[in-house]
Amino acid sequence: MKKIILALSLVASCAFAELKWAPSYDAALAQAKKEKKNVMVMLSRENCPACEYMNDVVFEEKAISTEIHKYYVPVHIDIHNDFVPEGLSYIGTPTFHFLNAAGKKIGRHDGAANIPTFMGILNKYKK
Repeated sequence: MKKIILALSLVASCAFAELKWAPSYDAALAQAKKEKKNVMVMLSRENCPACEYMNDVVFEEKAISTEIHKYYVPVHIDIHNDFVPEGLSYIGTPTFHFLNAAGKKIGRHDGAANIPTFMGILNKYKK
């Protein structure tokens, strides 16, 4: 019985991959240097339907969360409640900035994207 419960727990944890965000921009850069990854910065705000779509649909897709964790350190910045680092501009939300581990911008995407489109964006800027 214990083996069955363990197996079901393992399957459930794999089926619902959760995106783990770095606690801060500086922490994301430090982790990216340590793990030799790029950084994916998501600039968003509360009550943003496109941001909610990304969180509730796109980031819930196992292939997307797996790709992000394999090649990026993700960090979420609320434009109204958090410090937005210099150089990370936005017109609307969500805005995604892709940086190397030194903090140099390597790409940007404005707005939400469906799963296949966002996978293409991730593939474009991965290490």
